[in-house]
Amino acid sequence: MKPAKKKQTLPKPSPSSSAKASRYHHGNLREKVLELSKKVLETTGVSSLSLRDIANELGVSHTAPYRHFPKKMDLLQALVTEGFRELTEAMERAWNHSEDPLEKVKMAGVEYIFLLLRNPRRTELMFGGEIYVSGDPLSDELRECGKLAYLGMFKIVEYGQKSLKLKNSVPTDTLMMSFWSGVHGFAVLNERKWKQIKSKEEEESFRKEVNQILEIMIEGTRL
Repeated sequence: MKPAKKKQTLPKPSPSSSAKASRYHHGNLREKVLELSKKVLETTGVSSLSLRDIANELGVSHTAPYRHFPKKMDLLQALVTEGFRELTEAMERAWNHSEDPLEKVKMAGVEYIFLLLRNPRRTELMFGGEIYVSGDPLSDELRECGKLAYLGMFKIVEYGQKSLKLKNSVPTDTLMMSFWSGVHGFAVLNERKWKQIKSKEEEESFRKEVNQILEIMIEGTRL
């Protein structure tokens, strides 16, 4: 009589590996890669952003992120696309903020300034840098999101002109670019100041300065 064969027992997966497997099983790896990449970008800059390092940090194989982003430039374009999408949403909030055309413009400035201050390195990529000089074609999604963000600003300024609150002696896009350049420049110049804020009182003082700057800008564009 042959001895009974011993049943083979496979090693149980560790809780951590099981958690990782379930975490990325349903296709959310792309979102996790973008989320972590955004943090790395803002903390250490674009030169430190590596798909291999992101994979290590997330606990997945080195090749896993490449299924969503075949190369680093694809990842950068996705981050920029997300930035323009957030900017579009910000302009929509400004549009809905008030019926007063000038309040719409002011809120557009507030939204833009604080979006940049929260994401300065990403904003640099949105309006210059690697993605525009790499030679890689811009994705259709990036182009569309950039266009929608632009139109969100354009609509607010155009409404101010049609309401006879803003100068209509210059083209809408020229007036919009003047205001946009002003709020962008203010945010860039005050990035360090924003990061150094340590108290609620300091933040309130900074926000008051933002409002004053925007009032000065708007005064120069009023009809």
